[in-house]
Amino acid sequence: MAHYYFENTPHGKRKDGTKLNTATHFDYIFREGDYANMKNRQEDLKITSFGNLPDWADNPRDFWENAEKYRSKPNGRAYREFKFALQEELTLEENIQCIEKFLKETGIKDNHVYSYAVHDKVATFSKEHRNIHCHLMFNEKIIEKNRPLEADMYFKNYAENNLGEPTKGYRSSRDFSTKTATINFRKLFADIINDKFQEKGLDISISEKSLKVQRQELLNQGKIEEAELLNRTPAPHLGNTYKNPAILERIMKKIDETDAKADEAADGFMEQEKEENLSIQEQKIQLFANDVVIRQVAKQIQQERLRLKKEQQTKKAIAEAEEIKQEAMIITTGDICKHLDTKINEFEEKTAENLAVFKAAQKNILSEQRLELLAKDKMFNNNYSKDIKQYDKLSKELKQINSILPTLYGKADKIKELSSLSKKSQELSSSRTKIGKRISAYKIELTTNHEKYTSILNQLKKENEDAISKNKILYARYKYDMLQVQKYKTALDKLSKEDKNTIIFSDKISSKLEHKNKLNGITPLKDLPSITNNNNTYFIIDKNNNKAVKIGDDITQGKVPVYYLKTNDTKISIQKSNEFAFLYARKKQISNISQKKLNEHPIIQEAYQQRQTFIADKISKIADNIVNNDIKQSKTTWQENEQITDKTKLAEKKMYNEWSL
Repeated sequence: MAHYYFENTPHGKRKDGTKLNTATHFDYIFREGDYANMKNRQEDLKITSFGNLPDWADNPRDFWENAEKYRSKPNGRAYREFKFALQEELTLEENIQCIEKFLKETGIKDNHVYSYAVHDKVATFSKEHRNIHCHLMFNEKIIEKNRPLEADMYFKNYAENNLGEPTKGYRSSRDFSTKTATINFRKLFADIINDKFQEKGLDISISEKSLKVQRQELLNQGKIEEAELLNRTPAPHLGNTYKNPAILERIMKKIDETDAKADEAADGFMEQEKEENLSIQEQKIQLFANDVVIRQVAKQIQQERLRLKKEQQTKKAIAEAEEIKQEAMIITTGDICKHLDTKINEFEEKTAENLAVFKAAQKNILSEQRLELLAKDKMFNNNYSKDIKQYDKLSKELKQINSILPTLYGKADKIKELSSLSKKSQELSSSRTKIGKRISAYKIELTTNHEKYTSILNQLKKENEDAISKNKILYARYKYDMLQVQKYKTALDKLSKEDKNTIIFSDKISSKLEHKNKLNGITPLKDLPSITNNNNTYFIIDKNNNKAVKIGDDITQGKVPVYYLKTNDTKISIQKSNEFAFLYARKKQISNISQKKLNEHPIIQEAYQQRQTFIADKISKIADNIVNNDIKQSKTTWQENEQITDKTKLAEKKMYNEWSL
């Protein structure tokens, strides 16, 4: 159940007024040290986090231990704690997001050492709910990142030397200690939680304000019943008192008694109670019990109201969804052109993709010569083509050298070069001879084992033929898509010459303007301001220019005349203009409506989605028919009856079909 609690405590105190040990308090909220194995305590720890530890602190406890060690005794403050309620309507992750946002917006995240823990347990006085809350400890020293300090200096008071340079410790922030600051922090956290509720679409909220202020605000808004739920004395904070088993039992008993008396009062059987002199503790328990029961009743009332509200919303959504389904649908030339343009882009993309795939696959198609060479390679472990290439290479080199040698004979200054080239020629010749012998052996093997070679070659040919067949399919796809692009472009070029608002398809709509008709297919006339003059009703479609339409006017081509309204003192003069108001929208406009309805009831969303799908399907069918037939013919659907008509017949048909074109 959404509820609010926020406490700002400057270093906790014991009953005797002395301050808590900082490290011990950290152990308590983090469930470490002596609190690591507390009965029923470890289970309620959900998550811990910390930030901005200085280099000398190995872990958060190390920091808080030093904070306690170096704080000024007895009144020095080592930490400040914010303790606040989290919400069971939010997930743990969402609650953590709220904590982190609070840290960021208060400056703690960037400027202070902090540690926080989230505890979650069954609510003591309402077993069906959870008590989720956060303990946030932070040190008020403002970190100077360009002036790191060791532990013995970190917590000292800030000071400056004669040159104005900082010495000793960091400054302590004064942004957290005032009453105004606490009020602002309380509001900030309430706003963060409420923003998260709204983000999730939850119709609930919390408030940092007192019951009295909240009640008065509701009264000012005229919400009497809601205000009365807050007409009670706030429950006193019991602190750790309720942790005493005997007192807890008394509190629970008092809650049961108060609840029973409330039932008796509702049934008219409650007797007048005698006044008793109660102790302060008993008075607190009584007030607390009253508050628990009232909040339980308020929650039940809120739940019932929410149920009724959802029920009403569902009924309204069903009715609105039915209206959406019954709306007359009109498809224009502009809608078809938009669809054709989209299809052209799609086919162009497919054409480019298929061409790229075809070209890549074409590289795998082999010629007869390459197939034979590949078969020989397979037969001789890929050595055949290597040796052929090497033999040709050596032959070219040898030919070049042998052409140079004759020019060197008989020249004394060329003896050394002649010797080197002669040696090189012999080496090349020897290598070529070896390779030539291997090639000869290959040829002999091919002759003697011709069946094996033929088998390998035939298998390669089959694979190549399969690749050719597949590539033909790829090419056919490419050609088909290219043809579609051309067909759709031709259709678009022809259709683009037509008026974009020419109606190609329409359901039956009324022949006269009615309250249920929609301006531009979007805004119901019944939602617009209206006036009555001489027993005629006019709906104002443009306040700034005093334009209106008249109920009962003939609907022609999905349009009605526009009137100008003029007021002189108490008289109204009405003049018919040459302008027309459209009662239909093109598909693009309808699509925009759908986007705006994303936050509507799921039933309404579904109705719009179904309508979108139906419209898109109709546009697709009409566009395909136009592409595959002559532009002068279009397939027009009147509800469920389909027929092929040309434009002249279509115009004549509409003229006698409830409304004129």
